[in-house]
Amino acid sequence: MKRLYLLFFIATAGTLSALAQWNTNATPKLLFGLEYTDPETGQVRTGGDYYACDPMAVRTPDKKTWIAWKTWGKKEVNGIKRDAVRTYLQLLDRDGKPQFDEPIMVNDYITTSWWSKYGLQVAADGSAIVTVADGRAEEADLPDDYIHADGFQPAIYKIDQEGNFLWGLDGVQYPEYHNAPYTNCYVVGEDTYFLFLSLTEDSSPSEEGDMTTGMFIQRINDDGTTAWEKPRKWADWTGSMPTVQIVPSTDGDLLLFDASPDGARVHRLNRELEEVWGEPVTYDPYKYDGYALDQYSIAIDGEGGAAVAFVRPMGNFTHNIRVQYIGADGSLGFGLEGLDCANTEDNDYDYSNLSLNPKTKEILVDFESQMPETYDVMLQKFSFDGEYLFPELGLSIAAKDRATNPYAYGRIGNGPVGDSDWIVAYRDVSSYVNSSFVIRRYDKDGKRLWTKTIGRDLMPTDINFFVEEEAVYLIYREESGAKEPGIKIFRIGSDGTYNVTYNDEQDAIQDVKQTNATAPQYFTADGKRVAQPQRGLNIVRQQDGTVRKQLQ
Repeated sequence: MKRLYLLFFIATAGTLSALAQWNTNATPKLLFGLEYTDPETGQVRTGGDYYACDPMAVRTPDKKTWIAWKTWGKKEVNGIKRDAVRTYLQLLDRDGKPQFDEPIMVNDYITTSWWSKYGLQVAADGSAIVTVADGRAEEADLPDDYIHADGFQPAIYKIDQEGNFLWGLDGVQYPEYHNAPYTNCYVVGEDTYFLFLSLTEDSSPSEEGDMTTGMFIQRINDDGTTAWEKPRKWADWTGSMPTVQIVPSTDGDLLLFDASPDGARVHRLNRELEEVWGEPVTYDPYKYDGYALDQYSIAIDGEGGAAVAFVRPMGNFTHNIRVQYIGADGSLGFGLEGLDCANTEDNDYDYSNLSLNPKTKEILVDFESQMPETYDVMLQKFSFDGEYLFPELGLSIAAKDRATNPYAYGRIGNGPVGDSDWIVAYRDVSSYVNSSFVIRRYDKDGKRLWTKTIGRDLMPTDINFFVEEEAVYLIYREESGAKEPGIKIFRIGSDGTYNVTYNDEQDAIQDVKQTNATAPQYFTADGKRVAQPQRGLNIVRQQDGTVRKQLQ
């Protein structure tokens, strides 16, 4: 059994666990900062932007929040200090309080780089699904010339709200694909689709002799068993980052968005990844060289279809924002090429977010405008039939003079609330080290109902944004140069106040009990967390991260 070392430990974990909760005013709350205790010296140090980097968050069906992040440090193996990248998890209850005194360390393997794309999703039962790419080789067998490619082996975990590793302490792993810097996952019903990009060219796990270079997909059942003996190859490696994103359709099917030489396209697939429409539908014929569609916005309509907003380069460093609606039968509601959100190609529009209200059958897109003299935040709303519901050039909701402020606005997102209203959020940027969040509610006609300006002198990055019926949530990281760096949380009610009232019964939500950070943690051989050693084989994780077997 490998040994796990906890290099980073939050110096004030106990205090933060007791105090952290959703804010009660317009000031975001610090979940934890960038300080950690060096296990070798006992000194409290500042980890900077390599500690608690790349935070991701997902909301659970019972109104809790999973937060994941990565750290980068050193780990001594065979007398050599090597890079070690770890992924951590924390669960916040509905009041914003951490449920584990010590964050859950998902993985602890050495790697040759801190850079890799990981994934976080929530299962239907509220568990966290986490994907990673790290070095899976046995440490005793590592050569001195441990190469870059070996540091990225894909694995996926499922961890429930009590901290149990439901798919084992090492997850479902594929070490033969040992050069996979991109991993992600999508949940459709009780199925989880594990995606990873593999660049391996020197091994061949396929009996047919296929190389392992390309994008692979594995379907994992709720109990951790896999649908196929080997992951299925979806696409060849093209030299750019993957362009795959998945959302649920109906009847257990999924919609998979990707790109091809013919343009941006969408597939409707069954659970065996077979084409339901017979062939994919190209919804925009522009060839997307080097553009990753997983950065763009997709929203489902609840009836098997979806809307998508994306950026189309127009030449001479100009862009326009396109939007398309695809029905459950593959029909294109906005024509063969979609619609231009500003209905003009004369100006430069960039970046976008999209949401959809299935009750009113409307689509809202926010995007940035870079006019010759101003920066603007723009809105456009469409019906499912492709009708422009705001002015055809877009509705400007914020503008600044480029001559006096050279910093553009920063997009965050939008979402429907109430019967026909919308919440829109963006960043008002004054300088590199000074920005604030602006959150607004608009009615169906684009009339502003309320505005809240959140924080001052912010340096936010990796912003996670959620709009729900009762409230709006922000989880993000403040960079090390900020006044109060670290991971922060913020909530505001959809009515513009900070006193959030939920629609369901308080007693219907069972909070997870906090763990004791000073005591060992016990797991069964298959990764289930238990309060005390059970009869038979137990796995014991000490506070310092070391793991040993114990026979009871």
